[in-house]
Amino acid sequence: KSNPVLAERYSLENPYGLGVRNDMLYVCDGTAGLKLFERETPKDLKLVETLQDVQATDVIPLENSLIMIGGETLYQYKYLENNIELISSFKLN
Repeated sequence: KSNPVLAERYSLENPYGLGVRNDMLYVCDGTAGLKLFERETPKDLKLVETLQDVQATDVIPLENSLIMIGGETLYQYKYLENNIELISSFKLN
């Protein structure tokens, strides 16, 4: 704790919230969308998907679904292998 060392660096355009479920890391990258990383080896993340058609601000990975908010919309996704699929969306304004 007294001598931290940078293990790895990943470039993002506009990062906000993130969440983890099993071997997947979900990163909200603002206007660049939601990025899904495989984290089987934590020091070697692999980008497997980018959902570019959404503005992603925060994400909550639940047991059976993923909740994401961004651009005044609440999204619900179901999990697929190394991906997610939109179930519903709800405008918050």
